[in-house]
Amino acid sequence: MVQALNYALLTPRLRLEPVTPALAAAARAGQAAFADVLGADAPSDWCAASLGLVARSISHAWGPAPAPTRVVAVHRDNFCVVGDVRFEPSLRAAREFEIGYGVARSQRRQGYAVEAAGAVIDWLFDDAGVENIIAGCDSGNLASVRTLRRLGFWLDSTPGQTFWWTMSPELRSATHA
Repeated sequence: MVQALNYALLTPRLRLEPVTPALAAAARAGQAAFADVLGADAPSDWCAASLGLVARSISHAWGPAPAPTRVVAVHRDNFCVVGDVRFEPSLRAAREFEIGYGVARSQRRQGYAVEAAGAVIDWLFDDAGVENIIAGCDSGNLASVRTLRRLGFWLDSTPGQTFWWTMSPELRSATHA
């Protein structure tokens, strides 16, 4: 069984806070309540795109207790939300997860997606017991294609307008070599 994330992940610039039931409830209550519970500023551009998703980020797929399926990335210096990373079990295989990410428009092109998603990927492989990770992105989203390549994903298939990418622990290790 895959382990649930029950603590914040830290990177050089970010604190990745798992979306707990309390944080999801605060997101449902609105931007101010969410920022208060998180202890960080939640900018309007990020809230418009992601606050509703955060509100629905608790899963019972991992067992009887609700488990986080998303982390919110907070900058460690200015205590401001820069984005979020979604991770949830894939429907294809038992130890396979799908990952996705979003960065506030005002925070893009600073490497936050690679930093945040990379930390989640490392946790999934090193601590959670995941064997494979997949990610999809629109074929026209060149920024996301670059991000997935920087993370170490390999293009798996291209059905329609969506590119599907895959990563194993071996591919991730080769990226860090």
